[in-house]
Amino acid sequence: MLTKLEQKFDLNLTAHYLFKDIVKYTVIIVAIAWILHVLGINLESIIISLGVVGIVIGFASQDIVSNFISGIFVISDKRIKVGEVIEVNGFKGTIKKVGFRNTTMINQDNYEITIPNSVLSKNIYKMYKPTEDHRLRIIATLPHGMNIPEFKEELDKVMYEYDWVVNDKTTIFSKDYTEWGPKVEVSYWITDYKYIDCGKVTILENINRLIDEYRKNRKIEIKYKK
Repeated sequence: MLTKLEQKFDLNLTAHYLFKDIVKYTVIIVAIAWILHVLGINLESIIISLGVVGIVIGFASQDIVSNFISGIFVISDKRIKVGEVIEVNGFKGTIKKVGFRNTTMINQDNYEITIPNSVLSKNIYKMYKPTEDHRLRIIATLPHGMNIPEFKEELDKVMYEYDWVVNDKTTIFSKDYTEWGPKVEVSYWITDYKYIDCGKVTILENINRLIDEYRKNRKIEIKYKK
């Protein structure tokens, strides 16, 4: 349903996560109400009896309520959006998800940072100019004997065929050497943040395909020598 709505109204990722949260919480509330009804429990009496308890719980969950209300203002303000780069309380990163309670962003070291929405509403945050491209980082372990420059060249040929990949802008370097082979980090830059998830999947699929081809050719070569 969300996919069809996005295609019809050209919704961005911020709206996608917003609608997803609305649907999720609505389903949970309706499901609980329906289960209680099936069990023959009177909802009105429960609501009345929870009035006093609700006050106590309300004091204990002020932060949760504050984050939830702040999330509504953050989303309605339409300035904090998925793909934007912000800095708040010394943390800088690209926004990955905007929810009702928390906002999640990815920093330059590819770590995920969760910021309560109340922090965004109470503190001054810095918004950076929209970037023309976004970085995708993939960690992969290559087989023993695989030539890294040749691997990069073959991978570039495939990845540069996608119009959302920035041409001639890629890096690859070794991070570690394991018993299974060298561990490398491959980085590509993409033109639109909406490709951040499918882009990683695409890179991994092409990496695995090149590794499978190398292993297959390697077996043929060894068999031929024997």
